[in-house]
Amino acid sequence: MTTETPAVPEIPATSTPPTPEFAGPPGWVVVPDLPHEPVDVTLSFKDNRGSTVLQQSITVTPKPDYPNGRDCAPGGPQAWLTVTEEGALTQR
Repeated sequence: MTTETPAVPEIPATSTPPTPEFAGPPGWVVVPDLPHEPVDVTLSFKDNRGSTVLQQSITVTPKPDYPNGRDCAPGGPQAWLTVTEEGALTQR
C-alpha cells in the first residue's frame, strides 16, 4: 500500500516574492587630487566581449569624508554613485 501526501496548492499571499538578481559587490575608484568642486564623471559597463552595455555621464560634487567621526578632521573628498535598475546614474 502506497500513501501519498496530498499536494497543497500554493497561496499567492504566502509565497515568497522573487528577489532581485545580485549584481555584485560595490566597486570604487581612487582618483588622486579629487577636488571639492563639481567634476564630470562618465561610467561605462562592458560585457565579456568588450561591448558597452551602459554608458552614462553625470556631474558630481565630491564631499569630504569623516572616517574618524565629524569631531575629527575630514579625509579626502568622495563622490558616491549609484546605477538604478533602469540604468540611470545618480549621485547618492
